Amino acid sequence: MDDVPKLSDEHLEKAKEMLSGHRTKKNCKSCYDRGYQGINQMNMVIPCHKCVDVDEVTKQWQAYVRDTAELAEAYGDYFESDEEEEGGAGDEDRAQATTRESARQNTKDRNRPHSGGQPHRSVGR
Repeated sequence: MDDVPKLSDEHLEKAKEMLSGHRTKKNCKSCYDRGYQGINQMNMVIPCHKCVDVDEVTKQWQAYVRDTAELAEAYGDYFESDEEEEGGAGDEDRAQATTRESARQNTKDRNRPHSGGQPHRSVGR
């Protein structure tokens, strides 16, 4: 990997606490109600995508990294590029993506019969 230092056990426990605080479902068969899928080789938690609000956990973790000198030294540069992108242009990109997504949802499904899409045409005839 890219010389990423291994996360210490004390910070791993804090990450687990953050995940459990941002769970959106009471029961989850995917993570067995822990809030995380497992732990990778770098001793970092893999959050459950079904029952955890990952965006809120990421924001809270970034604040925790900034406030902890040890983590800021080791991992601070990984979050700096994210914060710069979120500035002015990031809001416009998110608005465009939302507009594209809503337009995609409003189009009729052409793969379903009788959906109002174009009729099937054989190729070459």
